[in-house]
Amino acid sequence: MAKAKTVFVCNSCGYESAKWLGKCPGCNEWNTFYEEKLVKNSGTTTKEKKNVTPIQLSKIEGKEAARISTGFNELDRVLGGGLVNGSLILLGGEPGIGKSTLILQICQKIKTDGKVLYVSGEESAEQIKLRADRLGINNENLLFLGETDIEIIENTILDINPKLVIIDSIQTMYSDEITSAARKCKSGKRDNS
Repeated sequence: MAKAKTVFVCNSCGYESAKWLGKCPGCNEWNTFYEEKLVKNSGTTTKEKKNVTPIQLSKIEGKEAARISTGFNELDRVLGGGLVNGSLILLGGEPGIGKSTLILQICQKIKTDGKVLYVSGEESAEQIKLRADRLGINNENLLFLGETDIEIIENTILDINPKLVIIDSIQTMYSDEITSAARKCKSGKRDNS
C-alpha cells in the first residue's frame, strides 16, 4: 500500500513547507499555500524526476493522424481536420454562450462506431434530455452519466469503452486522491491543476 505524505506549496512562488503557513517566507504573500498529497512508492515520491534525453525534432518521423469529423466544417478546420483518437480538447467560454448545446450537437453528428458518454457534473439527466429534444437529437449510442467523482467516471469508461467521452464541465470534477481545493492563480481565476 502506498504511503501518503502531504506538502504545502505556495501558489505564488512554489515554496514548499511541511506545514501550512499563513505568510510565505519565499515571496512574503499571505494565504497562498495549498495542500498537495505526495504518494511514496518504493522509496521514491512523485516529486522525484528522472533524467531524460531530448530528441531532435527533425529526426522524428511525422505521421498523419486519423481524424473523426465533428459534423461542423468550421470546428473541424479549427481542430486541424476533426477529432484525433486519444486526444483531449478543452472547450472554453463564458457561461451561457452555448458550449453544452454545441457538444450535444456534435454528439448527434459525430460518426463513430461506438458509444458516446456524456458526463455532466452541473446539469441533471432531465435538463440534458430537454436540450437534446429541443435540438432534435436522437442518438441511440449517446449515454448520460450524472457524476463528479473522477474514480467513478474512470470505472464507467473502462466498463463501457466509449469511442468519445464528454465531461461537462471539468471544474465540477473531483478526486478523493487530491486533498486540496481548487486554488486561484495569480490572474485571480480558478486553477484546478
